[in-house]
Amino acid sequence: MRREFGFPHRRGFTLVELLVVIAIIGVLIALLLPAVQQAREAVRRISCNNQIKQLGLALHNYHDTFSSMPPGNYGMSASGKYDGANWRVLVLPFIEQSALHDQLNFAGRFEGDNLTGNEILRELIVPGLICPSSALDPFSNPHGRNDEKAMNISYVGISGGAPSDTQPLIGYMDCGYGWFANNGMLLTNQATKLRDATDGTSNTMLLAEQSGLIDNQELTANYRGGWHGASGKDTASTSTCSQVWFAGTTTVRYNPNYDIITPGNSYQYRHNTVLNSFHPGGVNMLLTDGSTRFISDTISLETLKRLAVRNDGEVLEDF
Repeated sequence: MRREFGFPHRRGFTLVELLVVIAIIGVLIALLLPAVQQAREAVRRISCNNQIKQLGLALHNYHDTFSSMPPGNYGMSASGKYDGANWRVLVLPFIEQSALHDQLNFAGRFEGDNLTGNEILRELIVPGLICPSSALDPFSNPHGRNDEKAMNISYVGISGGAPSDTQPLIGYMDCGYGWFANNGMLLTNQATKLRDATDGTSNTMLLAEQSGLIDNQELTANYRGGWHGASGKDTASTSTCSQVWFAGTTTVRYNPNYDIITPGNSYQYRHNTVLNSFHPGGVNMLLTDGSTRFISDTISLETLKRLAVRNDGEVLEDF
């Protein structure tokens, strides 16, 4: 009897079946990719939150050492020709950057396009000062120009809140570059103590995130980037504050992630830079007691302004 030996015949995939399998794989990838991206963003947001919390610890250690918070920024000349530093420079020894701090020339300048005496800052990235979610260039000129650059830092000090319908204008100035207030915790040319937060340290903002992008603003243009402080010592009147830059801090005037730059009002952005981020739905915030919150984009602007003021007598129950 004749036998035939060999491998049994196996039926292969048809083209239709192969296309179905590829389609199923594509659907699975489409379903899983957003989840993976969300998980990665969650990790980045937690890291960003931890960084601002560490800055809060540094500010408290500064307060323990010097019996006050650092000035939010300061100027070195009444004429406005020489820029001092901002709080980010002053806390360097408290974020494991003592060696860098000791190399700085505090009689020099800290402005991004004029770092005379402090050129070391021009191409320097300090760990812990850039939010992992930020898509901004690590370097940008604080004035929005692109000639000489400085680090694009993701966290801004709160100098106070702008006036509103329910708050009087006492303590505010309408400067040429926007509303200016020294009723917060990180002030221009002066320092506060924790006891000055009479609304309570858990009801007063100290820092907030500023790592996002404003429409009509170039990626390299961040008026709050860098290390420089105020471009003048005198902030006592409207006539003088209209000639002074205040960097490293902001007077809260707009909702988080609010797009405000349009032709004709870019100067107004300089004192009232927006709290923003690349996180979906809001920004990280540090309260004066050292705790952190994630502020929703939908927070009441009135509530946000009151959080920025240390002594308006308004104790907020929930925010």
